[in-house]
Amino acid sequence: MEMSPHTPSSAWLLWLLWWLSFLTPPSEASPPLNSTLLFDSGAPSFSLRNCSCSTPIRDCSEALANSVCRCHTVLRSALPPAGLREEGLLTVWVKEEWVLQEVLNRSTVAHLRLSFCGERPTHSQYLSLLGLQTLRVHSPHAPYPTQDISITPPADFEAPSSSTSSSSIHVTFLDLSVLNGLSALKAYSVLGPPPHTFSQHFPHLHLPPAPSLSGTPEAPVDHQDWTAESLLLTFIY
Repeated sequence: MEMSPHTPSSAWLLWLLWWLSFLTPPSEASPPLNSTLLFDSGAPSFSLRNCSCSTPIRDCSEALANSVCRCHTVLRSALPPAGLREEGLLTVWVKEEWVLQEVLNRSTVAHLRLSFCGERPTHSQYLSLLGLQTLRVHSPHAPYPTQDISITPPADFEAPSSSTSSSSIHVTFLDLSVLNGLSALKAYSVLGPPPHTFSQHFPHLHLPPAPSLSGTPEAPVDHQDWTAESLLLTFIY
């Protein structure tokens, strides 16, 4: 049988392409961004595991987190009373409500993911958060298992800042009952009263520490120390 005159050149071209594939460097992937993961170790110690993870971890998989992430234990008695300051992504696995009340409440966090890992339903009570932009709530085996919500302040409303000259503050009040996943997430925002008069209008809601701190990050700041001229309040329930 006579061979086609184009067969040798076709084979040579395929060989050349195969050889060039080894010379072409692979595209460099962007380095993974670390995220902070918090979960409680349960009774009897009631301590907190603080982990830095470079890859996503399956919700509530404590053994996996301890083996894959860089984790250390923080005693409950050593937790900062003024809340956390987290610039990146913060993930909290919730088994007991004390983690939210004593760790997350009054914190400054932009991107928050909450996963319910407990057995008992959470009660309806509010946490205050400063500068929240996105929220994801994961409630396995619930009618609404995974929900996302973005909070976008008005264009003329400045983002929270650590500077003492900040003229506007965005505070979010989050109802803990959203962890039960029984209804769709809802949110609304209103322009609040001046920060120094907030407690007069909302005596049962507590602002987080002011971003313009006059003392140490561990020391709570009274409402009269707020220097913001305007206050935006967002309620998520």
